[in-house]
Amino acid sequence: MTRLQMIGYGLTLIVTLMSAACVSTPTSGGADASALPVPTAGAGVKDYVLVDCLLPGQIRRLGTRMTYLSARRSVKTTERDCGVRGGEYVLFDRSDYASALTALLPKARSGDPVAQTYVGEIYEKGLGLASPDYDAAAEWYRKAANNDHAPAQISLGSLYERGLGVPKDKAEALSWYRRGSGLSEDRLIFESKLKAERAAFQRELALRNRMAASLSQQLRQARQRQASAPARASAATPSAEQLQRLAASQRRDAEQAAAIKDKQLKAIDTVTEETGASSTSSKTGGAKAAQAGKLKLTLRQQRDDLLDTSRRLASVQ
Repeated sequence: MTRLQMIGYGLTLIVTLMSAACVSTPTSGGADASALPVPTAGAGVKDYVLVDCLLPGQIRRLGTRMTYLSARRSVKTTERDCGVRGGEYVLFDRSDYASALTALLPKARSGDPVAQTYVGEIYEKGLGLASPDYDAAAEWYRKAANNDHAPAQISLGSLYERGLGVPKDKAEALSWYRRGSGLSEDRLIFESKLKAERAAFQRELALRNRMAASLSQQLRQARQRQASAPARASAATPSAEQLQRLAASQRRDAEQAAAIKDKQLKAIDTVTEETGASSTSSKTGGAKAAQAGKLKLTLRQQRDDLLDTSRRLASVQ
């Protein structure tokens, strides 16, 4: 191996490791159930509210000489757990869309891509509004997409494909779909990111499901307390009405997460169709087709898991 090849290999390795670090989960095992912040007896409302938490970056060491700060990581966790770990979070109550913009706009205006994407979603669907506002949706999706937020890139591509809020432009739609699809020219980077994202999803799914079970249990207990001694109900403990509202919010959040997986699947189909069947005969085309197949299989399973979680939350009554 020549010196130039060794340097190129080293740079590829660094990029691969840093990409994995950027999407790594807080726990090394991904879905370590013992580490999940599940409410216990006497828990307050903040222990039941799920948020998109942006955790601080971590100091990483590569070999013996290189030390760097990894990118901040976005994880789904409880409001209280996010605060304890020094993170920032976007609080979005999907059971009350009328007040959602008031809560989200300050974060969105400050440059938070998750909040910007949520605001775009509200305008696109007209949630809590008189009607959809596609111009505003495109504007907010673009802000988040330019911050490399994949869900926003996919949503912006969808607007271009349908000609909503932006001129109908299939080429522009395809460009955004490519950026947000998760496919990579480098096999090592793709595999590393996919593995880390699977682990992150499994941890999130475990938290969602354990939260659903906890909400169901706490709701039964809350109703028993209210029936036996309504005057003794603690202000710090969520009421039955609050628990039902939290379950409804989490159910809608899981449904929207599943809808995002569907958008990603459609984007990958569009990208692979445009690539053309002829390219699959080449080495590069075959590798891309294999990546697309593996990613689609993962996304379908994740979508189905999220829909199953939403059904569990719908049974919390």
